[in-house]
Amino acid sequence: MKFEYVIVYQREEGMSISDILLDRLRIVLTDNLNQFDDDVILQMLTLNFERIGDPVNDEAGVTHWRTILGFSIELPDETASFRTVVDEFADALLDTPIEHAVKFEDPLLRRELAQRSEELFALEMKLRRVISVIYLYGYIERPYDLLREESEKPINSPQEQQMRATGENEFFFLTLGQYVKLNRRPDMRQLPTLLSLIQSNETYETLRRELERQPIEDEDDAVFLAGLRERMTSIEAMRNCVAHNRRPSQRITENYLNALQQVNNMLNQFLSNWELSWNDDSEMPWDTAARLAVEDALENALWDDRDKTITLFDFDGEKHQTTVSNREDLEQYLSEIAATAFYANAPRDDGEFVFGCDEDSVVASALSVYEDRLNVFFNPGETEQ
Repeated sequence: MKFEYVIVYQREEGMSISDILLDRLRIVLTDNLNQFDDDVILQMLTLNFERIGDPVNDEAGVTHWRTILGFSIELPDETASFRTVVDEFADALLDTPIEHAVKFEDPLLRRELAQRSEELFALEMKLRRVISVIYLYGYIERPYDLLREESEKPINSPQEQQMRATGENEFFFLTLGQYVKLNRRPDMRQLPTLLSLIQSNETYETLRRELERQPIEDEDDAVFLAGLRERMTSIEAMRNCVAHNRRPSQRITENYLNALQQVNNMLNQFLSNWELSWNDDSEMPWDTAARLAVEDALENALWDDRDKTITLFDFDGEKHQTTVSNREDLEQYLSEIAATAFYANAPRDDGEFVFGCDEDSVVASALSVYEDRLNVFFNPGETEQ
């Protein structure tokens, strides 16, 4: 993995900045149980560019040149504790003669933000789906003008023809920060608006109700929209990091992961209120990976009716196979497949997995489709229904 840096340092006559950088890199690698030969460490460092400032003499009469240097380090794949090495190297840089250091290219950050981007995409699409259901229920007669009573509007208001062509609506043009401000009307007490309301309402009571009315009047829908406001701030903080390629702090990550689960639960619960045969096709990526791995293993298994055995193949091909002759071994094998796929996709926080895999539920759900056939295989005397 290659990491790019720019530093500012005080250059002196006879100084070798490359030796200084190599020495600090060597110490960090050794501290994290990496034993590389000096020749290997030398190959990790590449000096890319250097811009030297005007000479300045200090109080001792020593001449310095404030210098900007761009360099990269390329860590081998076998490096232990990648993230810790990179973080500690960044700290080690900030010592004399180096005054300032900035890290740019970071494959670890790129990977982390790519995962967050997938999570945010799934979440926002589900959020748009739920909010669309709420507003279509309240304003079904004009489905491309759902925000007509809202104070929040898209920054660049889309035309109906444009939305029709792309299968979208106005919520595709709102930011995450705008979602939490929905269900608020503009100031109805401005004089022109107020005069119009007075003219169109014959009694004080009807006028008062109109002034207090929210765009979404269904009580449950209004409560749901209000509940979003408490949780979306943490989502927005992570979204900003992803959008601007910044590394999220540990606090931002912890708050985001907590809010992500809460908002997903809220959205799932909302959709389940009108469930017919609704299937949560926007489950978290790590849950999807575990489910698909087990389902794929069963779909591609070979069932030997004579010997009453089942041969299962690896999720990614038939290079390895396992044959089972009883249900206990089958469930154990499928649990291992589920866990492997889950933890290959699940997020980590400071090296620890944030979520745990419920292998038993994943396996039980997948096997429910095969119950009759399993009874024939593993319970002598049973007949398939």
